[in-house]
Amino acid sequence: EALAAARAVGERVVVIGTSTGGTLAVAAALDPEMSRDVAAMILIAPNFAVNNPMAGLLTWPGARYWLPWVMGEERAFEPRSEAQARYWTTRYPVVAVLPMAALVRAVKALDLSQIAIPALFWFSPDDRVVRAEATERVAARWGGPVTLRRVTMGPGDDRNAHVVAGDALSPGQTDLAAAEMTAWLRQVLGL
Repeated sequence: EALAAARAVGERVVVIGTSTGGTLAVAAALDPEMSRDVAAMILIAPNFAVNNPMAGLLTWPGARYWLPWVMGEERAFEPRSEAQARYWTTRYPVVAVLPMAALVRAVKALDLSQIAIPALFWFSPDDRVVRAEATERVAARWGGPVTLRRVTMGPGDDRNAHVVAGDALSPGQTDLAAAEMTAWLRQVLGL
């Protein structure tokens, strides 16, 4: 629906996906209808592999039934800012991550050389939530023009180096991200 709405109001569509939103964007890029009129993609800290040695368990058969016994019924974390407390889901059932893991697994198997859309991969090599080397591998398999932007997090930014822009967790990165992403779009779109 969002892509249809974007096509209805604009001449060209730019898809920006963050974390697992980036994973979804890549899957959509291989669908001819969903990728119609998409002129560029910006993938911010995209999730192509969870940075946890136990992540493989999430795609094992029957995980929906036995995973809560192994990891507990719920996952929760303490928000690090008022904005994170307000806008993030800080408590969720552990089985809620299973569709994410299935999507990541499915995207790994796709032929990304078929994607001709220019892409900017914006991520931190120090990401502790998703594996940065998986982002590098996806970019290497991409069919269209690729720009890799490895960002260095500052002392006041997300300590997990995953939320690589935004005032809620990485205020020191926001202006830089906005300026460089806009400049990249101007170049790619010929504006």
